[in-house]
Amino acid sequence: MNIKHYTDIPEEAVTKANSIKTTIRWLITKEDGSTRYATRRFEIQPGGEIGIHYHSEEHHIYILEGKCHLIDGNGKKILIRKGDVIYIPSNEKHGYINESSERVAFLCIIPYL
Repeated sequence: MNIKHYTDIPEEAVTKANSIKTTIRWLITKEDGSTRYATRRFEIQPGGEIGIHYHSEEHHIYILEGKCHLIDGNGKKILIRKGDVIYIPSNEKHGYINESSERVAFLCIIPYL
């Protein structure tokens, strides 16, 4: 068993896909003994975004706080907010933009490939 507080985990800037004002914390990883999944916490500050991108692994998203827009591969904005659960299939283009005045935080769980 491994117990820690998320604030004890280093916060790193997200720069992939021209992202701005966004950080990630790798909460649970192989270093913790996890053999199948990584759990990450993202925070997007007001005016921040994660640019359109895609991955070979599927994503499980849970919005912890705030609201923002999920951008699909066609550029369509979909409002997501605290309590929403999102499944993003493998290789599906997506991005996030925080046009609100509050921080957005979400968990993202991905399988190891």
